[in-house]
Amino acid sequence: MSNKNYAAQNRNASIRSREDRRGKLRTETHRRDEGSVNVAVTTNPTSESTMLFIDTPDGDSYSFDGRTARTLYRALQKHYQFVGKSI
Repeated sequence: MSNKNYAAQNRNASIRSREDRRGKLRTETHRRDEGSVNVAVTTNPTSESTMLFIDTPDGDSYSFDGRTARTLYRALQKHYQFVGKSI
């Protein structure tokens, strides 16, 4: 099925938090439909560093440090407040 004609519903998707094998704290999308974006955030409790990872359906991957991830979050939060929608 082509991604152009397929609108992912993600009815069984969730966001879960866990500790990974290396002891990092991880929050990630889970059970997303094929053709959906997948997102994960990890924090190393020892160094307190955070990374945001975004994997797109076309195979591109993006990673952002915690400072940039926070800027993205704040911009989205401010935009949704501006247009009267909740996050």
